[in-house]
Amino acid sequence: MQIDTIVHLVNRAANSGAATDYDELFSKLPGIELFFNVATVEEGGADPVAISTPLVHAGGALKAVLLFTSSDNPQLKRPFGGIVWERALEMVAGMPDADGLIIQTNDTAWVGIDKAKVLALLAELS
Repeated sequence: MQIDTIVHLVNRAANSGAATDYDELFSKLPGIELFFNVATVEEGGADPVAISTPLVHAGGALKAVLLFTSSDNPQLKRPFGGIVWERALEMVAGMPDADGLIIQTNDTAWVGIDKAKVLALLAELS
């Protein structure tokens, strides 16, 4: 699957908001690597650095993991992480503070997925 196809599907779903466009996007994402910012925090002197995935605020009080379709997205800070779609769903499902996730393209089109849909997509994959 070419990333251009994923970008096209994100753009289409973002523009239409149609469930069928979201479903087509979700059907093409398994195995696709997405990218995210990481935050590092020093944990006392000689201890290793803790790495976390920062949450972005979307629509007021909603907090989501922001995933990018390309590793050259200008909003990605160094260092950043890469994760395949299936693991991204697992990561978000396991984050108590995350309300969902957002997938964004380089041209800033984005789609949001709430945690209930993340869990449903995970169930479909297993």
